[in-house]
Amino acid sequence: MYCGDETGAFIGDIGSHTARFGYGGEDCPKVVVPSAVYKHSPDENNYVGSSQGNQQPGGKKRGAKRGKYTAPVSLMNVPPHGCFSSEGDDEENCDVGFIPIYQSMNSNNNQTKHAGQDSCDGDGVIQDIDAWASLWEYSFSALTARGKSKHTVGYKKVEQSLDGPIDHPLLAVDSSSRIISTNFQEKQKALMLETLFESLSAPAAYIAPSAMLSSFANGRQTSLVVDVGHTGSRVTPVVDGYLLHSGSCKSGRGGMWLGDVQRGVLEGCWKINGSDSVVNKWNGWKGAPPCQHDGVIPRYILQSKIEKLKANELEHLKKSPFHSMAVHEVMYEMMTSTSLQSIGISSNTSTPFVGYGSSENNDDVNMEDKNDDDEDADDDGPSYVLPDGTKVDLAQPVGKDLCRLPQLLLSEDLPSWIQPQTSNANDYASNMLPLHKLVHRSLSQILDADLRKELASNIILTGSASLTPGLDKSLSIELGKILPASYKHKVISSKSTVENRYGAWIGGSILSSLGSFQQLWLSKKEYEENGAVLGLQRFNNN
Repeated sequence: MYCGDETGAFIGDIGSHTARFGYGGEDCPKVVVPSAVYKHSPDENNYVGSSQGNQQPGGKKRGAKRGKYTAPVSLMNVPPHGCFSSEGDDEENCDVGFIPIYQSMNSNNNQTKHAGQDSCDGDGVIQDIDAWASLWEYSFSALTARGKSKHTVGYKKVEQSLDGPIDHPLLAVDSSSRIISTNFQEKQKALMLETLFESLSAPAAYIAPSAMLSSFANGRQTSLVVDVGHTGSRVTPVVDGYLLHSGSCKSGRGGMWLGDVQRGVLEGCWKINGSDSVVNKWNGWKGAPPCQHDGVIPRYILQSKIEKLKANELEHLKKSPFHSMAVHEVMYEMMTSTSLQSIGISSNTSTPFVGYGSSENNDDVNMEDKNDDDEDADDDGPSYVLPDGTKVDLAQPVGKDLCRLPQLLLSEDLPSWIQPQTSNANDYASNMLPLHKLVHRSLSQILDADLRKELASNIILTGSASLTPGLDKSLSIELGKILPASYKHKVISSKSTVENRYGAWIGGSILSSLGSFQQLWLSKKEYEENGAVLGLQRFNNN
């Protein structure tokens, strides 16, 4: 037991897209970095958070291996030269040392998403625990968490020793999906505890699920948490702080999926993420799609350092998860730009990209004009300029639909060119439910009628992909059409961008500051005496 009125906890929330770190009791995280690390060759002295290549304390074999990783990564610049490796003189087998924390962000794993298979298999599954630990090490260094003068000097670099154990208990946010088997979740939590205590030398630790923390951040112990994140949307019932495994469900519609659709419209084809395989073709533009020839160009390709890469290195880099994440960064900037959001606010409720355009399989109606008032696309009309200078005309019907792209999160039917041309199309549709259908499925799995009504009246909308203006109102309208009239449903969404984006971290900050919570910490002494078994029992929120 690790008791005390004020422990000064250190909170870490490593999500599918970004990782957030900071001290408990604060209103927002102080360090936000991509959820990925660079992997260098073993002979390089690139140790995380260390100077002169010395290994950080507390890890032995695991800490030595973690010396290969560095953080943070920059999606705007070319990876360091030490991240490219090849077997001997064989340049064809060049490997890019870029490791996403979760399997769901791997290009190879994403190939199954658009092939009709379950898109939830790798959600929240840590593929390299040493990469996960290296982000914690970087946050300790950035916030001088091992230093004694951290609360007085802030980010100012001072002469101080970073050796020795950390003084703060560590609260780690568990982002794994509830649909993953319980046995696998326990194994992953045990591995996380081993890393927190043995590698990061934590005096105490706690692992909390993200849905529970998001509920606490909104001041509710019982709620239905709708998390629209990067890799998909998850609906999780939370009752008195406990997660109901039976009512948890997930859809593949999320920020990354919207970015894939956006990229497909600009390039004129629907590709398997991370490869050159074209599944479908579609063109709704008057002329060639803006990015048909060269594709969407991320910012790192525009840097002068790109010329120093060998041809095979650049080719493998474009097929790596780094390139995929860099392209999605450009797509997210376009999707959330104020110019597109202001045009996207309209009374048009039709499904975007349906009813016009031409496809390879002629699944859509081939129409030049969607509406009479869209016949003339003036050059002086609204437009968006991509980082490489490509101009996207927003006055065309397809351009206006790009501004309404987030409406696909609630669309009953998807454009036919998005759906895979496979025998598993039905499985694909069942794993790509719109938000209101996902909420309805979750509530229908709750047996207690009174609990269903209480959850329906406390629907919390959170996640980075939920920042679209009016999404909460649209979700409430759609739920009113399918839920019983006796259900007084209410969708709760914070008007603050910070609270929506970092809801789980803020919930952890609040939880770690409560005096009644301090007895729940798992101390290092308890871990040494009982192992991870006691922690798994204490952290069991199902």
